[in-house]
Amino acid sequence: MTGCLAETGVAVIGGDKRQIRVVEELLNRAAWVRTYALLGVPAKFGVQQAEDEEAAVTGAGVLLFPISGVSSDGTVRTGEPSGKIRLSPDFFHRLEPGTLIAAGKTPEIWLKTAADLGIRILEYAELDEVAVPNAIPTAEGAIQLAIQAVPVTLHNNPCLVTGFGRVSQALARMLLGIGAKVFVAARNPRQLEAAAKLGCQTLPLGDLAANIGPMWVIFNTVPALVLTREILKNVRSGAAIIDLASAPGGTDFAAAREFGINAVLALGLPGKVAPLTAGEILASTIPNLIERELSRWVGMEAKTCKLNP
Repeated sequence: MTGCLAETGVAVIGGDKRQIRVVEELLNRAAWVRTYALLGVPAKFGVQQAEDEEAAVTGAGVLLFPISGVSSDGTVRTGEPSGKIRLSPDFFHRLEPGTLIAAGKTPEIWLKTAADLGIRILEYAELDEVAVPNAIPTAEGAIQLAIQAVPVTLHNNPCLVTGFGRVSQALARMLLGIGAKVFVAARNPRQLEAAAKLGCQTLPLGDLAANIGPMWVIFNTVPALVLTREILKNVRSGAAIIDLASAPGGTDFAAAREFGINAVLALGLPGKVAPLTAGEILASTIPNLIERELSRWVGMEAKTCKLNP
């Protein structure tokens, strides 16, 4: 494993329009770039295109997967009509020791397998460099869905945000900015305090059943089942749920359908509502993150390799 991208080949596997912008940036920095199951890469880029998994990974020092990551069964999302590919059971055995896998997230079993084989994994979706700017298009997309889903304006009407992480904070600020009455439910007292300082009304997450009735839109960001059947019984007619948590979300969607609630699991919003901006976010961060990981792997400081600002 080399210490710099300039000496390393990168295989980009899966992804959508956002990943094409990342490929463009990698072409300026890596020894070579090869793609597999990435639709729409301009011919002018001169990128190698692999026809199968084995051809994609052979000789690559870095494998880059989308921000959506790899599911537990090895499925990777793509922008192709089929929508996804599935990695083979032999995937890890095709890789050389020292290979770096960069993905938004990976299955837990991958961490052990990779460690056993001397392969390094970089999960980047929740790193601040990516997650903080990515929260903006996510929040904008969520509000767009909400406006289309309910028969009232968000202005001057109650909206609930569950959790108060990066996306929730961006969402709360935007909702306050358009004049919504914003309620934040969270378990962490510090998060509730921060939400109150922002101008939101707050309530403990355990009190949802008694307080959810007046809400026109419920934005969930908690990656656990918080909007249960018992809570959903109290949701008003015509209200909508925009679930932003990672799959399978934090909503009992079967119960929501039974009660006639418009509930959607809104995954990958940045790539859908603002692919250019989302692509720029990834292109400006992922190559540097990869560069740092390559340097750490060989025991060098990040300054050994040139990092773009």
